[in-house]
Amino acid sequence: MLDEKRHWLDERRICTVHIEESPYDCDPYVRRAVCHEKLGYPDLAAGDAYRALLLTDELLDESGEWHELAVEAIESSARKEDGVLVNGATNGLNRNGAMTGDGHSGGTRNEEGSKGVNGKEKEDLWYNVIAEDYARRSYEILARTLSDCGDLKAAYDFTERSLKVFPGHHILKGLQEQIMDKHRQSQLQKDPTWDKSEFNPRTELPENGSAKREIYPWNKHEIDRFSEDSMSFLNAEIMKAAPKCKVRAVELPVLNTQALYQENQKPATITQLGVFATTEISPNETVLVEPSVLTSSTRLFDPLCDACSSALPVVDRDHPLPCCPDCDDIVFCSEPCLTRAQDLYHPAVCGLLDFDIVANDPSPFAASNALYTLLIARTLAMAETQDIHPLDLPQVKYLWGDFTPPGSPAVRTLPFSFENNIAQPLHLLSKLDRDPFAPEIFGRYDTWVINTLLAKFRGVANAKMNERTGMPEVAGVHWLWSLSNHSCAPNMRWAWEKGGMGLVARGPDDAVRWGEDMDAEGMWKGGIKKGDEVLTHYCDVELGVRQRREWAVGPLGGLCVCERCVWEEREERRKEGEDGKGDA
Repeated sequence: MLDEKRHWLDERRICTVHIEESPYDCDPYVRRAVCHEKLGYPDLAAGDAYRALLLTDELLDESGEWHELAVEAIESSARKEDGVLVNGATNGLNRNGAMTGDGHSGGTRNEEGSKGVNGKEKEDLWYNVIAEDYARRSYEILARTLSDCGDLKAAYDFTERSLKVFPGHHILKGLQEQIMDKHRQSQLQKDPTWDKSEFNPRTELPENGSAKREIYPWNKHEIDRFSEDSMSFLNAEIMKAAPKCKVRAVELPVLNTQALYQENQKPATITQLGVFATTEISPNETVLVEPSVLTSSTRLFDPLCDACSSALPVVDRDHPLPCCPDCDDIVFCSEPCLTRAQDLYHPAVCGLLDFDIVANDPSPFAASNALYTLLIARTLAMAETQDIHPLDLPQVKYLWGDFTPPGSPAVRTLPFSFENNIAQPLHLLSKLDRDPFAPEIFGRYDTWVINTLLAKFRGVANAKMNERTGMPEVAGVHWLWSLSNHSCAPNMRWAWEKGGMGLVARGPDDAVRWGEDMDAEGMWKGGIKKGDEVLTHYCDVELGVRQRREWAVGPLGGLCVCERCVWEEREERRKEGEDGKGDA
């Protein structure tokens, strides 16, 4: 098994080099998709297959933006394989066979003639047959891998599209039937009376899947957060935002998605970073104020600062708010925010009024995903403005994404959908007028990079809810704040303070009461003692233990096992046992 994994990792490396050398050739994307699928990354395989599918569109569309580059790439590749191009045709077109080397049938071209992936009649150019074979193969991989990820709607949509181009193709038809059967089995497990006769797959199939949340073997951007240099840097930075705190290592339990409480059994631990008080902190004292430009808001026309997403102050004609000098409809709450914007992200999007409009004013169902898409949009703007790989941004590289510890089985805990993880990032790049196939751009924003960013953001981003609807509408990544660990009985509360994200020590009035002595006098009076860990919360602490764990499993990467959760879970089980005895 280890040798097989090493083999596919080597193959993936070779394919990546080929992509960098010939970025407009479909072949290395398809071959790398196979590598990703063999390695157990169907989400990454789908990303590669989709890029290959886009390139087949370019081959078959003479007006396409990258048509000439795609034709040149396929001609160059054909020369390498066949030696010569004879009268506009390759010697045997043996590239078709190369595409089926992983054991999947390559099939044959549609007997009705060459329609192209856009369904239109195409001139019978020599590369049409190759483009269509790659298109069909890309459709197969997309349907198979997206179904594996759990995004059945996107998987079904691709089979629908493919069968219009390749009607009756047995592999594509079989994949569509497998998708429907997978959903049917899932529904029957939930409800044995489920009736498929009224089911519409075009609108009712699930699209919220999952992917692995791990440090990929080829990810060279993760740093040693516990090194002397890292700790010195982190403590120097946190002193600016929280003068009474310091960062140090702490042992935390390894989490998973199963209930972990067992009598007299201590869970395994993992070393993480935590924030600790260096001196006594009084109740209701503001401990940390951290500005950030890595923020997002779905409120399209609301008066929010473009940089920090806080509410704009009331102003008058004599004291206008600062604006970008080149696009004066972009407004900031203060001169410091304007300066940070110009230094960190705004030049890349200056004048692009509709850059991130695709994720604004979403439906309540899509609100959370829209905020994460907008965080990706801001990250792209930051990386392009600063000309740096997004995982090397200071606001990103010290974040921990709740990745699977070494040696542990990889569990799919990263929310995934074709739209959010693949299509939207490519759309954002096009809005930035960046070529997604250019080697530097491809290397910066490959699907695994987007997944890593989303894993980090889902672990640390804080959201502000609309008090009327209860839906998240503003989110931010505050990397220093995120160093503080979670507890369902936190000694801190967080708030959007003027000037940035704030952490405030809880007092008696907002203390979280729990346990057998929760009503006893002489309990915690608030504040934090010197040497105690600063603990915040990643979910609504007013919820019951089961609901809290459901909400927090995304950012935590598993079920919470804080003292409060363990105690309340034990109490619930005890009460359920007593109720069961009473019924008997």
